Amino acid sequence: MANAVWCVEALKADCEVALITFGRVDLDQLNCYFGTQLRRGEFALHAVPMQLGLHRSARFTALKSAFFQRYVRRVAREFDAMISAYNPCDFGVPGIQLIGDFTFSRELYLTLNPALQDYREWSYSGSPLRTTYLAFCRSIWRPDPAGWRRNVTVANSNWTRDLLAAEFGIEARTVYPPVAGDFPQVPWEEREDGFLCVGRIVPEKRADAAIRILAGVRERGYNVHLHILGRFDGSPYAKRLKGLAEANRGWVFLEGMTYGERKKQLLAGHRYGIHACENEAFGVAPAEMAKAGCITFAPNRGGQTEVLNHPLLTFSDEEDAVRKIDAVLASDALKVILRQHLAARAREFSSEKFAGGIRAVVFEFLEQKGIISQRGLAGPSASSVVT
Repeated sequence: MANAVWCVEALKADCEVALITFGRVDLDQLNCYFGTQLRRGEFALHAVPMQLGLHRSARFTALKSAFFQRYVRRVAREFDAMISAYNPCDFGVPGIQLIGDFTFSRELYLTLNPALQDYREWSYSGSPLRTTYLAFCRSIWRPDPAGWRRNVTVANSNWTRDLLAAEFGIEARTVYPPVAGDFPQVPWEEREDGFLCVGRIVPEKRADAAIRILAGVRERGYNVHLHILGRFDGSPYAKRLKGLAEANRGWVFLEGMTYGERKKQLLAGHRYGIHACENEAFGVAPAEMAKAGCITFAPNRGGQTEVLNHPLLTFSDEEDAVRKIDAVLASDALKVILRQHLAARAREFSSEKFAGGIRAVVFEFLEQKGIISQRGLAGPSASSVVT
């Protein structure tokens, strides 16, 4: 949703913008969570009709997506530019698509996230019931990769860009996602000597690996603790993580869904961050922690390597992570160097840079269609942001 609302923010001054969504839109909450300043009347809101009472359920994402994409294709010709803010979309006409991850390709996503293989949850399984469900979704809307290739594609990292080319033959340009950066300025010596782990509580994010890594760090004599920020549900993975946290309750703290001032205070009040997802397409969580002033560690694969961009901050496995964290915690000089390095990196991921990048992509697209000239808008333009 961050990309969608920041696309609206970027374009609202020069375009007639419509946000098409099947989700609930609470502007106050979205502005608080993502740092936007959207107001009613600055854009149109189109709610996609959902069959079967789906709007009341948090499940059945594939079915919702099928109804959504069918609706989007139906209305696409009413707008000058269609923008998918999250992953490929066949609009029936050329549009713009922002790639956030590879969940649109189940086979590739499972390859990139082997941790999913340890869980036999319905959404990851190839059971007859799941197969029948997906076939029903395809009867409503069948994705057409040929339609994706008509679009202008924007990747969220160079790693994503290169994988799109290798796996799908799709050429893309990179625009880093917006990462809010208005964190309190807390001196290093006043911060807690602990770690944060931020993200969805799902197997591929591997918060359990973060616990194991820091358990190894503690065995080396460092009295560090860990706060895990993310919404817990009733899934087998969430239950397992709760059990692991309970077994280490003296130093592992489950914060649940955390945003706004509470999240800012936690990030700005701690010295370190850890992210354990192995092939993150970009890594908003590591970028957030770096912006808050945390020395942050993550695996040496995926787009997160572009965020951290330092060999001491990226690790190959859990043992390597323990060794590198130990080396940093043991050296005050390294801490200073890495904090300065991450402060410089964090400036690359501002919401302002994202907005500028998206405006450039959209205006180039409209210029190629003859809707605007190099002098600016030749007439009213409508841009639909989909999520």
